[in-house]
Amino acid sequence: MIGHYENEFMTLIVDSDGDTMTVECRIKPEIRTASERELPPDLPPAGLGLLPGSGDEYVVIGGGLIGQRGFLTRDADDAVIGADLAGRLFNRVPTRTG
Repeated sequence: MIGHYENEFMTLIVDSDGDTMTVECRIKPEIRTASERELPPDLPPAGLGLLPGSGDEYVVIGGGLIGQRGFLTRDADDAVIGADLAGRLFNRVPTRTG
């Protein structure tokens, strides 16, 4: 689950320090630049908790998105390929670390 996810407007960064998972939400710079009005600031990392069950459902447990739920999507090989957060789908972006 750790990694970067994006859609056409935003990037999610899911990270962990080994004990706590966090999610950070950023509006893409090109979207900010193209906007005719000021957009809200990016949200700093907030706690993320896995819900009971398969481990593919989660909830934001802190910060500006507290209470928002999401789930992971997987391919046929069970690899995480996407994350939904509050009804918005984000595709996993390959990175050097995940």
